[in-house]
Amino acid sequence: MKELKLLDWHADHAKMAEYAGWSMPMWYSSVTEEHMAVRDSIGMFDVSHMTEISVTGEDALTFLQYVATADVSIPPPISATYTCFLNERGGIKDEGLIYNLGDSYMIVCDAVAMEKLYNWLETLRKGIATFSDADIQIINKTFDFSLISVQGPRAYTLAESLFSIDTDSLWWFQCKKTEFDRHPLILSKSGYTGENGFELFCEWDPHDLWEALLDAGAVPCGLGARDTLRIEAGYTLYGHETQEKQILSTPYDEYTPLNAGFHTWEFPPVKWEKSFIGKEALEIQKSVGITKSLIHFQMEERGIPREGYEIHRDGNPVGVVTSGTKSILSDVGIGLGYSSSGAPGDQIHIHMRGELKKARIVTPPFYDPTKYGAFREV
Repeated sequence: MKELKLLDWHADHAKMAEYAGWSMPMWYSSVTEEHMAVRDSIGMFDVSHMTEISVTGEDALTFLQYVATADVSIPPPISATYTCFLNERGGIKDEGLIYNLGDSYMIVCDAVAMEKLYNWLETLRKGIATFSDADIQIINKTFDFSLISVQGPRAYTLAESLFSIDTDSLWWFQCKKTEFDRHPLILSKSGYTGENGFELFCEWDPHDLWEALLDAGAVPCGLGARDTLRIEAGYTLYGHETQEKQILSTPYDEYTPLNAGFHTWEFPPVKWEKSFIGKEALEIQKSVGITKSLIHFQMEERGIPREGYEIHRDGNPVGVVTSGTKSILSDVGIGLGYSSSGAPGDQIHIHMRGELKKARIVTPPFYDPTKYGAFREV
């Protein structure tokens, strides 16, 4: 079992369980209390299980432009861009961030895909090295870093008091290099809850930092609340909405960024103007037509949708649920899934324990964005 540097603290205060090979805190008080701490005040998560991969060398940017769907050259130091990493058939190996640190790059992605993505990048690097003298170094730094995510409407006040950083002045995914107790760390304006907040990367023992955040009023939160928060915000998770099927008999994989709708975003992580692994497959899929798309839905009858439940429309099965929970804010079932038909406003049914339960396709997030989330008005 992989261990967080704060494992001893978590084991004394939290319900622990295995996730992606790591011993992780699931909750400390309750999922509901921790969820609401993030929505109403400030919560913090030890997400040091997340993957960090360093990419350096004179040809690092050229390499990343080839393996990532986004244009990595756009974000200035020090900031990040959201991207996907695809196989040759457009299947999603993972989704994550690439940080431009000025003198190097750092990939941050899901814990589930750590070994797979690192081995994939190394295989590509070795293949390139066979035919050229490209200067590229790839190092898995996951076990060197601790990553603490601080989220909620009061997170910026905490950043100002502990690190003298006005995070309101930062754009999303922008970073600042700072210190805590004379130890260097990186503060990134980012998160996975739908709320304002920041994340702290450090390569030293984080116990004192964790205690300082506690003293400043941050509530410790586990993976249980992290999942309910990200579903409530409508965010995807690797292994659920994004995944790699490696279907060799088709020109494109079962789940691609086009199925997930990433190409429709205001700032899409797929940059068609450049070459990248999987682009040809996506172009074929685009010309043929997208046969199933990611939807967000809210239950209109009692019931909690779970992964694997069938989605029905007009009496016919049209898809499957990929993530589901009960919204802490609204106390109704919500979920994400892939469907071959349907648009926001359409009624669907979720097959639960032998019954078809009414639901309706909606536009995320699953809360009033004027009252909650990063762009709240109150």
